[in-house]
Amino acid sequence: MTALKKRAQALENQFARQAEVEFKAKVRGSKMIGRWAAYTMGLDDVEAYARTVAIKQVVEPHRLLELLRQDFSTAGVEVSQADIDSRMHDFVEQATAEIYAGR
Repeated sequence: MTALKKRAQALENQFARQAEVEFKAKVRGSKMIGRWAAYTMGLDDVEAYARTVAIKQVVEPHRLLELLRQDFSTAGVEVSQADIDSRMHDFVEQATAEIYAGR
């Protein structure tokens, strides 16, 4: 294998790894936001709700915020859009750090 092909293969592997980490971080971060939301709404089955949110992130990521806003509204809990956005960002960053740390 030539040096150029080795470099191309290394870049492809790096891209694939970054895509995998990004996907895992979004799912893990979604579970974290789901747990936070469930605790905030006072739900009994926190883990079930966290799984629902994580699945929504995978299946319909563009509808995740809508789901959270709707569920907060149904539960009668006032949470701002900025708070949800901020927490989602923080949780995805935390999840990314955990993945790179091997946790």
